[in-house]
Amino acid sequence: MNRQWTALLLPAVLALGLVSCVRHVGYHYYPDAPRFEPTYPGDVELLRREPRRSHVRLGEVWIRPNPGMSRGYVENKLREKTADMGGDALVIVVDRFLRSGVAAYRHWRGGTMVHRERVIVGVAIRYR
Repeated sequence: MNRQWTALLLPAVLALGLVSCVRHVGYHYYPDAPRFEPTYPGDVELLRREPRRSHVRLGEVWIRPNPGMSRGYVENKLREKTADMGGDALVIVVDRFLRSGVAAYRHWRGGTMVHRERVIVGVAIRYR
């Protein structure tokens, strides 16, 4: 009986350990992007399309929100990570949480990506 529990418990513990290692919010720079000092999160704009104003793309910011997270919490986290990169704005390119209709996009730096999970992905930009 003890062996059966061990056989069932071990995979469950390993799976929980792997899930806990996945960050729910983060960012990464594009390899050739310039680096800037952090900005103030309250000044970061959240946009739904690329602005006409001249800018530089810094990298991507993402969050995998839980259903219990409020819209304000999610938006604040996106602003914080964008500000950490030195960005002035975040252009949302995938939104599978606040707007359920956007599932695929033509990424500015690569091919087509499809997201089926709850995720918001944006491109951090710095105005020139």
